Formats: sequence, C-alpha cells, structure tokens
Amino acid sequence: MIEWSTELEGEILNCLRQTGITTPAEVGRRLRISEAAAQSLLTILVQEGKVRMCLVELTSA
Repeated sequence: MIEWSTELEGEILNCLRQTGITTPAEVGRRLRISEAAAQSLLTILVQEGKVRMCLVELTSA
C-alpha cells in the first residue's frame, strides 16, 4: 500500500513536470489542496532536494 504522502508527492512532481515553473497556489489548485498545504509539501520536497524554489514575492501586507 502506498502512503498518502508518497502518493501526494508523486502528484506534485507530476504537476511540476507538466507545468514547469509554477506557484504553490497553482499546485494547490491543480491538486485540490490549499495553497498552504501545497507550500508545506513543496518545502519538504525542497529539503529533500527533489525540487528547487527560485522565486519569492513581497506581499502587500
């Protein structure tokens, strides 16, 4: 049995293969999870060396 986290990781990686450079919000939208959940999962993938984050944006807050 595949753990849900392993399955979700595969879905994220497939999403990135299809879209190339994208935002956590877009990953979340495509996978039907929140932007915060996508960001958290992407952070784990960054720490594991599986993906690279290369853009940041200043918010108006």
